[in-house]
Amino acid sequence: MQSGIPSVPPFIPKKHDLFHGVSEFSLLSYVEAQDECSRGACHPPTSDLLVGRSGQLAASSTCGLDRAQKYCILSYLEEEQKCFICDSRFPYDPHTQPNSHTIENVITGFEPEREKKWWQSENGLDHVSIRLDLEALFQLSHLILTFKTFWPAAMLVERSTDYGHTWRVFKYFSKDCATSFPNITSGQAQGVGDLVCDSKYSDIEPSTGGEIVLKVLNPSFEIENPYSPYIQDIMTLTNLRINFTRLHTLGILLLEFQLGRRQNDSLHKYYYALYEMVVQGRCLCNGHASECGSTQKTRGDVFSPPGMVHGRCICQHNADGPNCERCKDFFQDVPWRPATSLVDSACRACHCNGHSNRCHFDMTAYLASGGCSRGVCDDGQHCDRCRPLFYRDPLKAISDPYVCIPCDCDPDGTILGGLCVSHSDPDLGSVTNRRLCKENVEGAKCDRCKPNHYGLSAMDPLSCQCNLRLSPLGSLPLLTCDVDTGQCSCQSFATGLHCEECTVGYWGLENHLHGYSPCDCDIGGCDCRPHVAGRSCTEPAPGYFFAPLNFCLYEAEEATSLQGLAPLGSVTSDQLPAVSFFLREPVPGMPVTWTGPGSARALPAAGLRFAVGNIPVPMGFTVAIRYETQVSFNPLSVMMVINPIGASKHCTRETLQPKPQVLPAASRIMLLPTPICLEPDVQYSLDVYFSQPLEGRFKAHSHILVDSVSTTEPCGYSFQTFHSVHNFRLSPVTGRSLDTE
Repeated sequence: MQSGIPSVPPFIPKKHDLFHGVSEFSLLSYVEAQDECSRGACHPPTSDLLVGRSGQLAASSTCGLDRAQKYCILSYLEEEQKCFICDSRFPYDPHTQPNSHTIENVITGFEPEREKKWWQSENGLDHVSIRLDLEALFQLSHLILTFKTFWPAAMLVERSTDYGHTWRVFKYFSKDCATSFPNITSGQAQGVGDLVCDSKYSDIEPSTGGEIVLKVLNPSFEIENPYSPYIQDIMTLTNLRINFTRLHTLGILLLEFQLGRRQNDSLHKYYYALYEMVVQGRCLCNGHASECGSTQKTRGDVFSPPGMVHGRCICQHNADGPNCERCKDFFQDVPWRPATSLVDSACRACHCNGHSNRCHFDMTAYLASGGCSRGVCDDGQHCDRCRPLFYRDPLKAISDPYVCIPCDCDPDGTILGGLCVSHSDPDLGSVTNRRLCKENVEGAKCDRCKPNHYGLSAMDPLSCQCNLRLSPLGSLPLLTCDVDTGQCSCQSFATGLHCEECTVGYWGLENHLHGYSPCDCDIGGCDCRPHVAGRSCTEPAPGYFFAPLNFCLYEAEEATSLQGLAPLGSVTSDQLPAVSFFLREPVPGMPVTWTGPGSARALPAAGLRFAVGNIPVPMGFTVAIRYETQVSFNPLSVMMVINPIGASKHCTRETLQPKPQVLPAASRIMLLPTPICLEPDVQYSLDVYFSQPLEGRFKAHSHILVDSVSTTEPCGYSFQTFHSVHNFRLSPVTGRSLDTE
């Protein structure tokens, strides 16, 4: 072997075989490879390495990636339209993005009208590269490039076998090799691996549709030993890079420069463009595998499309490694070698007669035996037990090389990762192949948790966790938890990992007689909204009240004290007592039961005048008064007077003056029963008078705390303009419109 690259039987294309029939050839190769494996050397089928790897293909220049760009074709080409737009900011779509020319367009898709899809570089750039990064070692058969434009005037193809750290050239191409690559021999190669510059694929004809075919192993050369490390090294790669180094400009740029014309317009006509790129190859398996699977960290597309060539060999012949480049453990009786022709070169198990579970290959002993066998056992001469993870077949002698059989128990559920009893011992009561399950595991193969346990895990010394918090009320009878997640099987009204919570709409899992009860919530919901209280969310929190959308609030501390204006018959003095106003501070731990900064203290026969002038639209209102009574409170009556009164063009009927109403001592809010009609652009005065009923007796210390008065739209009150105010909102504190604040 050379350069650390394992030897591999090559696949050499015939002169006429350019692998355009990829699907048919791959299917035939796969069937043949399966049949070959049973007879000797076997190889995976070949296909296009680009399939499924659009994310691993990149170009150093693509037109229209940042913005739409103009490009043109030469004027002598017979098309009506000469200039076009390239816009590659989004992937190609024949209907929505037909002008996108990103590099993934070159991957063969076998779609109709293939000539409408291609990759294109930016205008006027000589040095542009295309690079394919593979995730493992592969063998390359040949490369096919189909151009939309002229062939490049000069280019080269490189490969890397160490994931891009170093590069080696496959071949040079140039119309003028002496100028483009002066130190490279020009002409045809004389043997396999000769590095030459070829001018065959660099002419100006054809102007479109021209192909470049690079065959790694030219079939015209007779290869004496196709399995030699040198031949294998030529075919192996992890990366492929195509470097375009000079555009064909047909001398027009020089002519226009001499004539003094603008070169930018001419540059629009010169660029690289590819219809299709095929990288034919297969995974590198050294003749010990007929198929390959995905590598552990796949870098290809998320979903592997049909025909994708994977990079991890599914080894046979007891070989191991990503490329089947070594023998499996305990198969060291002969040296590893690649499979060739009908010789399988399979790795063979060491002959330790059942007395050892480890061996290694000894080249000195192998040569001394005449190249017959020399796997050296590591554990001495008197091994009388099978190695861990194997058990003794009771029907075979201990010297039988196949007396030890692998344990077939689940490694996560057994002690020491899959250990079983290796031999029978009547004195100890042990029986061969008895599974040593962990404490919370059961089953013939230690592959399931015991009832009410879950989470079979190799990291847990007990393997399964115990589900002790199972709720008997919320779980279904006779059912256990999920063995993977621990989720209990809940009844329809219960939820949670242990069925310990009610689902939305139920309550009382542990306290209710039947285990649960449906919620009887109103619109507030049992999970009450802010400032809504009660089990069914039907009560306002302390300091709040339920109000319709359209209402105004007027604070008592901002009202005017009435002096001598009361029309009540129970007032005997000539002048009403003064009303005192005071500010109120919240007390920590106590609810706030008032609005605004304070309240007004009013004695019997006192009155307050509220200024109402912010009516947005004509509307009927009900007046509510908020108040607090004192401990020795005697019932008071309240009467409201509104001025001005009378019908108008908006209020079609005259507002009736209210009658005195008794304020309940146990309440905080009272709705005055008679609605009033208010309209915009009118300044109203709302006078509220307090007095004791005629049969009552005046007490000097009997007073009331007045918090505020609010005007609220009543239900069913009909006005001509009611339909115009549905979306009008008022501030509950200031009484101003929220739609204008």
